[in-house]
Amino acid sequence: MTTLDQGTAAPLAAETKIGIIDSDVHPSMNPVTPGVLSYLPEKWKKYVAEYGAIHQSRGGERPRHREFASRWDAEPPEGGAPGSNPVFATEQLLDRYDMSAGILNDIGGFRMAGAGGQPADLSIAYCRAMNQHRRDTWFTQDPRWYGSITTPYELPEAAAEEIRFCKEEMGEYNDRWKQVMLAPDNLRPAGHPSYWPIYEACEHYGIPVGFHVLASHRVTPSGAANYYFEEHCDFALFNFPLVSSMIYEGVFERFPNLKVAMVELAWSWAVPLAWRLDHAFRVNRTEVPHLTRLPSEYLADHFYYSTQPMEEPENAKWFDDVLEIFESSGMKNNLMYSSDYPHWDFDEPEALPKTLSDDQLRRILGENAKKLYNIDMIPGTGFTRL
Repeated sequence: MTTLDQGTAAPLAAETKIGIIDSDVHPSMNPVTPGVLSYLPEKWKKYVAEYGAIHQSRGGERPRHREFASRWDAEPPEGGAPGSNPVFATEQLLDRYDMSAGILNDIGGFRMAGAGGQPADLSIAYCRAMNQHRRDTWFTQDPRWYGSITTPYELPEAAAEEIRFCKEEMGEYNDRWKQVMLAPDNLRPAGHPSYWPIYEACEHYGIPVGFHVLASHRVTPSGAANYYFEEHCDFALFNFPLVSSMIYEGVFERFPNLKVAMVELAWSWAVPLAWRLDHAFRVNRTEVPHLTRLPSEYLADHFYYSTQPMEEPENAKWFDDVLEIFESSGMKNNLMYSSDYPHWDFDEPEALPKTLSDDQLRRILGENAKKLYNIDMIPGTGFTRL
């Protein structure tokens, strides 16, 4: 978890550079900003001015030791929240590390998912406003910025319409939308058929659905954690029920080309879960006759993972052993670099373990994300390992 000063990195030979795509970058986490509000229909501008956009907390929120859990140096020079100035973010991230692309994941939009706390039509209008603001503020600033679509996903038909709007009615920016982002702890399990209109739209447009950690409801079955760092470690609890629900509900039988990105949800848990899923399937397969393959095969073919937060054991060999099992289980093309900018546990590209081979580094830093998101690498960008 390395943060360097803001000096300029020395130029590196283009022919030896390893291309980089950052799969998890965050614009400002506060959706209630004047810029977004300006895109709302007049009716909802008046409503927000009088009543507010978010009526109640959905639980699990606690003070962070840094505002929005961000780096001290991520606040723009002119002030404002970390991730609120796209020019500064470009300089601090894309330019500094010579990246080909950054995927913007606006997890602040989870509060506008349509789960309650505001009128349903306001949720729909607000998600549209956030996407339009993203287009006009970030996409126009630099062609290397790509986005995840913010949707009112607890209103799945409306969410599918928002996906259609972004992919068909954004003009020259239609193809800059590379993913649809959901929280992992929603009103129903991720595989529930009520969400299938979203998955159908994702498959239709050839983009993955992403799940990004955030305690929108509560992290654990027994309620909220008492410490921030307890909560930070408990995020891994989302993974087992999310993946098993999608597989056993038959999502991938219905949508065989759908891909799923597990963002900031780690990755070392995937192989033990695959073992558990396959064992349960062999014992109870009569309950799910609609499945035509082993659960581990769906896991390897449909799920992708981001590096941050990276497992960092004191013994580097343990990391190598875990990664070897992960890759030999059919998932060597499923792990993607993420910085988690501008959060405090930001990982620069060179924070990846030095024991990675050149081939592993090339796949993780850029090639795997290039294939999943259909983003071309910019020739001559990236870095050379020292």
